[in-house]
Amino acid sequence: MKKAPKIEKALVTGAAGFIGKALVKYLVEDGTEVLTVDRIFIEIPGSTFHQVQLTEPGALDDLLCNNTVLFHLAANASVEGSVADPRSDFQNNIYSLLEVFESARKKGCKVIFPSTASIYDPSNELPLSEKAYVKPTSPYAAAKVAGEAYCAAYHRSFGLDVRIARIFSVYGEGMNRFAIHDLIRKMQNNKSHITLLGDGKQIRDYLYIGDVVRGLEVIASNGVPGEDYNLASGIGVNLLNLAHNIADLMGLSGINIVPTGQSFPGDVPQWFADTSKIQRIGFEQKVCLEEGLKKAIDWLTKKN
Repeated sequence: MKKAPKIEKALVTGAAGFIGKALVKYLVEDGTEVLTVDRIFIEIPGSTFHQVQLTEPGALDDLLCNNTVLFHLAANASVEGSVADPRSDFQNNIYSLLEVFESARKKGCKVIFPSTASIYDPSNELPLSEKAYVKPTSPYAAAKVAGEAYCAAYHRSFGLDVRIARIFSVYGEGMNRFAIHDLIRKMQNNKSHITLLGDGKQIRDYLYIGDVVRGLEVIASNGVPGEDYNLASGIGVNLLNLAHNIADLMGLSGINIVPTGQSFPGDVPQWFADTSKIQRIGFEQKVCLEEGLKKAIDWLTKKN
């Protein structure tokens, strides 16, 4: 298995977010010099923070050099939020991306852009390969498609070394929303009866946060400029079964779990990935779902 070379210097935007914070900690522990960027203050030992408004032209110019790996994680990350306020979603996800790319091309540095499984059309056959048909179902997904288009344009027009990580569903310590977080919290609050959004037949592909940040490093170190990679486990998980698995791990096997039958606009019913492409550059999942769920439950239980 090909080992990812050490990254000497990195800049992480969106460092206060779930994935951003985990990535910074991982890189610092690996001996990387890390600059963190966000709109809100975040102190992560071993890194240097800069408060930056990314929509300002040239905001990153003084922070980048040609050996920097720029992980651009700053973005709105809510499908529901994008439906409620598409203008804000566009401003934060697309306009800021343009300024980030402009700074990156001036300095000649490498960019890792996080996309999403939400870009894929729900009619695709599973598992989803990187060549699957793209047709977004939400403004959030549309912004990611536009972001990928800018990745391709800047790579082909200016030679920018940009690589795309199509991230599926992430969970683990540090999460503060989404399905696994919400299910654990619901079961903590009501040990006899909870509701599950949707019909329970949704399929998701969950990857533990530690594997996600390793995957981003692998793409940065071993990936091909201009290419996209599914970053996922490659295993489809039924959400109703997931809820029962969580209940069993929490000692609540008798809990009544009732699907609501209703979801939110922009929700994608089923996805899981073909991960053969990212495996070819050295990535493999290390933390299985059951082990990751135990870690997440333990972390949320102690946090509470």
